[in-house]
Amino acid sequence: MIDRRDPPSDGVLLIASIDTEEDNWHRSRHDVTLENIQELRPMAAFLERLGVRPTYFTAYQVAAEHGAAEVLREVCDGGRGEIAAHLHPWNTPPLTEAFVPRNSMLKNLPAELQLAKLRRLTTVLEEAFESTPRAFRAGRYGLGRDTVAALLCCGYRVDSSVSPFLSLERLDDGPTFVGAPMVPYRLAPDRDVRQPAPEGKLLEVPLSHGFNRGPFSFWDPASRFLDAAPFRWLHLGGLAARAGLVKRIVLCPELASVADMLTLSRRLLEQGVRHLQLSWHSPSLKPGLSPFTATAADVARLYAAVEAYLDGLSQITPLTFATVSEAAAVLG
Repeated sequence: MIDRRDPPSDGVLLIASIDTEEDNWHRSRHDVTLENIQELRPMAAFLERLGVRPTYFTAYQVAAEHGAAEVLREVCDGGRGEIAAHLHPWNTPPLTEAFVPRNSMLKNLPAELQLAKLRRLTTVLEEAFESTPRAFRAGRYGLGRDTVAALLCCGYRVDSSVSPFLSLERLDDGPTFVGAPMVPYRLAPDRDVRQPAPEGKLLEVPLSHGFNRGPFSFWDPASRFLDAAPFRWLHLGGLAARAGLVKRIVLCPELASVADMLTLSRRLLEQGVRHLQLSWHSPSLKPGLSPFTATAADVARLYAAVEAYLDGLSQITPLTFATVSEAAAVLG
């Protein structure tokens, strides 16, 4: 039975977060469409039936379009969800930077441009939803020190971009989160985003990443060793995952099976983590828009996976559902 009341002392806070964004899976400044946003209505009804109040990390293109914003206002009406900010640097104004791969990571832009884009995004969210967002996620998880400074300048109090154990350095010069805590911690602009700042004013609520085995302090370096050259060319990391020796798992129904998500949840709970964050992307709600849901049957499987995971998790531990800001208030 899922507990939907106050957080039990021995239970876990479950955050469901949806990167709510344009249809265009491949980065684009032109011909942006938003058909997937209509699918938030059935998704919201589905989540409400399960007792889940999601966090919608909302991109500029969604907030700026009247019809899309109206859908979000509807699904969040009455406190049924939280509107948070999601910044895609490639199509969030001002668009003064070159449209090159490295600039898809917010952290790589000049500090003043990061701040200008965040101010524009925050303003359009305030105008569309008549409230000021307090939580943020960088597009492609491209968080950096200057991003932290910009977030504090714009009044944000929660970030949820850090993906422990994940390195995006080979992907458009993205960040590395190897070594970042799995539990909430505070950030400050004077240090690496993986390094806790006890007096920091911005709380990081990390995404849920890990492995099928614990302790992660052993299996993380072992996994990275197998993925490094020259072993990368031998695909030893993939072979180890298929053999069940060590598998990297993300708490995401687009990328992981229900069984793997439950395994990851057990391992995280064993290591003292008191929140779990289940996340996915809004384009996956409409067939053919994301690489994860090519068909209507794939979308149906995503829905089924979310429900099966929550049901399975409720048999492992008492659950309390929370938006990301609510979780931050409890965990911070």
